[in-house]
Amino acid sequence: MSGVLMSDPVTPQPWWVAVLGAGLMTVRWLIGFGGRAAEAEIKRLSDRVDKLEQQQAADAQIITALRGQIAALDTQNALLRQQIALSGAQAAA
Repeated sequence: MSGVLMSDPVTPQPWWVAVLGAGLMTVRWLIGFGGRAAEAEIKRLSDRVDKLEQQQAADAQIITALRGQIAALDTQNALLRQQIALSGAQAAA
C-alpha cells in the first residue's frame, strides 16, 4: 500500500464546498439579474400604459368635439335641404 491515503468519496471535501458555494452564488446572481431585468421591464410597460391612457383621454376629447361638429353640420345640412326644397317649390309655382 502506498503512502497516499484516499479520502472517503462521501465525506465532504473543501473543493466540494467551494464548487457548491460558487454554484449557489452564480444561481443567486442569475436570479437577482433576472429580477432586476423583470423589474425594469415592468416599469417600462407601466410607463407605456400610462402614456396610452393619456393618449386615450386626449383622443376621447377630440372625438367628443368632432361629434359636436357633426351634429352642427347635420343641422346645417337639414336647413339647407329645406331651403332647396322651398326654392324648388317656388320656382315650380
